[in-house]
Amino acid sequence: MTAESSPAFAAATCPLCAAPAAPSDERCGTCGFSLAGVGGRPGPFSRATLWWSVAGFAAIYLITLAIVALTR
Repeated sequence: MTAESSPAFAAATCPLCAAPAAPSDERCGTCGFSLAGVGGRPGPFSRATLWWSVAGFAAIYLITLAIVALTR
């Protein structure tokens, strides 16, 4: 296994420009690429956020549908 293919190497570089990145960096210092979800960092949003967003859009859709149905 080479250094380039090991997980430690992948976590220490930007996937876009291959510049070194510290584990605490949120963005690449060279190109500005967001490092969320890269190399063990937390992703940009959680699964709970996704479900609350879907539920919110569904509620807005159903309320709009009810208003349209009641006004005709």
